[in-house]
Amino acid sequence: MDIRLHACSYSLHNGPFKTSYNPPPFYLIRLQVLGVAKALVHGEMKPISPGDLLMYPPGEPYHLRVGKEGEDTESGDYFLLCDGSWVDEWWGRHHRDTLKRIPLDDHLIYLWQQLSIEQHRVNRNNQEIIGHLLCTLLLTLDQVTWVTGQKQGQDSVRSNELVVKMKQYINDHALRPLRVEEVAHHAGLSVSRAVHLFKEVTGYTIIGYAGEIRLSHAIERIQYTEASLESIAYACGFSTYSYFHKCFKEKVGCTPSEFRKRPVLVGRDNQHQGTIQDISGISPDACRFLRS
Repeated sequence: MDIRLHACSYSLHNGPFKTSYNPPPFYLIRLQVLGVAKALVHGEMKPISPGDLLMYPPGEPYHLRVGKEGEDTESGDYFLLCDGSWVDEWWGRHHRDTLKRIPLDDHLIYLWQQLSIEQHRVNRNNQEIIGHLLCTLLLTLDQVTWVTGQKQGQDSVRSNELVVKMKQYINDHALRPLRVEEVAHHAGLSVSRAVHLFKEVTGYTIIGYAGEIRLSHAIERIQYTEASLESIAYACGFSTYSYFHKCFKEKVGCTPSEFRKRPVLVGRDNQHQGTIQDISGISPDACRFLRS
């Protein structure tokens, strides 16, 4: 998994403050939780208040200003700087607004706090934890943003409920032969309606989503059990080993046997392509950004 965390923290300003980095070499994500500020959004300085989420891709200019000289002010935010091919793929899944208003979700803020704690630990043997926390935080941002949009109309809320119902059924039955018809029946929908709705809301086909779950289970079993690759393939719902081998290589970038030979954790002095990289600590780029 190619994902790197350059910095993650909570920032509190009790007086005038400004920063800029043109252009940032990483993804910059910032959530305002206290007070007000102004940020550069599509060439204009826009007011930012609690619940405003800012997201900038690499290369997009960033400028933040809190208060004015001589005035009392207060501004608090959670921010993170990250990059990597996994983040590139995540970013490309949806259209990303530079400025988006979202609810201050307790679970989202808890994840942000935990990620910051892990990133600042003296013990740097936590790269895998940081990687998975960062993935979870970014996916939770999508979920919070999506659910917020769904609340704009009752039809959308109902669609959300139906897709959640289908996803839960797939989660529970993905490791056995699964037909689209039974997923649709579980949600009380026709096959055509279920297929269209699931794709529209999640970006996955029903079978594609089941395949993601199967691969996730297979990866875990390859890493943490000594079961044969063939038995893992069948136990995780793949009809043949050759099909499993093809899907695995397309998704992971290597064969199941090559993946099994790789270490689960990677330290500072033993990095391997395709595994969790050393993403603890603040990178030089992040240091220059934070000191600018």
